[in-house]
Amino acid sequence: MEPTNSHVDVVIVGAGLSGIAAAVELRTTHPERTFVMLEKRENLGGTWDLFRYPGIRSDSDMFTLGYSFKPWRDEKTIADGQTILDYLHEAVDEHQLRSSVRVDHRVLKADWSSESSTWTVQVESPAGSDTITCSFLYMASGYYDNENGYRPRFPGEENFTGPIVHPQEWPEDLDYADKKVAVIGSGATAITLIPAMAGTATKVTMVQRSPSYVAIDSDIDEDAIKLRAEIGDEAAFDAVRLRNLEQQQINYQFARSYPEEFKKPLFDAIDAIVGSEFREKHFTPSYQPWDQRLCLVPNGDLFEAIKAGQADVATGSIAEFTEHGIRMESGDMVEADIIVTATGLNLCTLGKVAFTVDGHPVDFSTTYTYKGVAFSGVPNLVQAHGYLNSSWTLRLELVNQFWSSLLTTMDKLGAKAVTPVLRAGDENMPRAPWMTGVTSGYFLRYLDHMPSQGDRLPWLNPQVHQFTKEILSADPDDGVLQFT
Repeated sequence: MEPTNSHVDVVIVGAGLSGIAAAVELRTTHPERTFVMLEKRENLGGTWDLFRYPGIRSDSDMFTLGYSFKPWRDEKTIADGQTILDYLHEAVDEHQLRSSVRVDHRVLKADWSSESSTWTVQVESPAGSDTITCSFLYMASGYYDNENGYRPRFPGEENFTGPIVHPQEWPEDLDYADKKVAVIGSGATAITLIPAMAGTATKVTMVQRSPSYVAIDSDIDEDAIKLRAEIGDEAAFDAVRLRNLEQQQINYQFARSYPEEFKKPLFDAIDAIVGSEFREKHFTPSYQPWDQRLCLVPNGDLFEAIKAGQADVATGSIAEFTEHGIRMESGDMVEADIIVTATGLNLCTLGKVAFTVDGHPVDFSTTYTYKGVAFSGVPNLVQAHGYLNSSWTLRLELVNQFWSSLLTTMDKLGAKAVTPVLRAGDENMPRAPWMTGVTSGYFLRYLDHMPSQGDRLPWLNPQVHQFTKEILSADPDDGVLQFT
């Protein structure tokens, strides 16, 4: 590995889906700038290298989760984790980024100096501690803690005689063949795990406190395959990506405006496999569609496993773990040799890096978000964050285009620093959550630690693609960003 440079123009923190996209953007639009990508894990790939549980796959179609600069060519549009990881490695090699990636490099602290207009980044690696200075920080570390999943404690855990496993820490040698498995959770992870384990395990039971909305769809887009044959991979990719983008936004708005009409085809598809009685008991949520993220069931695999007797569902509260499984508050028993706690994520802010500006610690919960990409009072820093109600990459690439435009504006003005600054009257704006209309437990648990939205532009963090596109494509020299 090459030695870490003592100074680069840009430090990108994180070498997953977001960090790779940022590096490609920088290499393409600002090739004169030097950069390094610092990844605290042993491998690049982020989410797709971290999660190794059975069945790990995308929850968005790869025409929108994939990069616009690298058309998705695999037949399956809902792809498994290894295929996505291979795709990311290909992108790194195609754009000659590998020599710029430093794995096993954990960023501990970042200190901004207004006097020198630089960040001093403290890094820990197997070789020891190091510092690197840069003119701009791009935080591509994601929004969840990839070291610790959310793991509530259940009464009687000490009584259970088998292994208790969190999907984020899946043991490579876990043998679940011919075992009874209980999976606690009703989100995307549980819905992925259960059909992947069914058939190998004796039975897999989803233990859920309450149901989630799920949508059955094919993992192969036949129209996209036909279009590829007619107009080629790249043109087909662009056309299908645009179609899917528009459809995602239409579906979201329809779900919010007409929830009952939106639910009906979801429920009808489930009823066709397992019947309405089972669906009403176990897959009819009490909340409205898209209050929480909709979960995808490719080809109805979860329900096919239930229909075949390989999987089951227990809905209700857990009373306690017992020696041989889980006792529900209803008194029902779920027998298990292995318990998987697919209980969710822990979130963190900017990779748990400690930030200071001119010696003053930054508490991001006291800041306002600037267009969902930067923070009031914090210079030369951009955060990559995608959508929650649509594909992550769709927003990510808008962020990168904004960032590229911002760097161009700095060059044009001869500026060394750019800072979002609250205008007169902005300081007393009412504080709204960093993301509104979200009721997912993992977000609600952490909202108090996140930056706030205001009640006016540019202190908003919209989740509507067209609105986001409009505000992120506007001229960065807007009177709020202070160039010095």
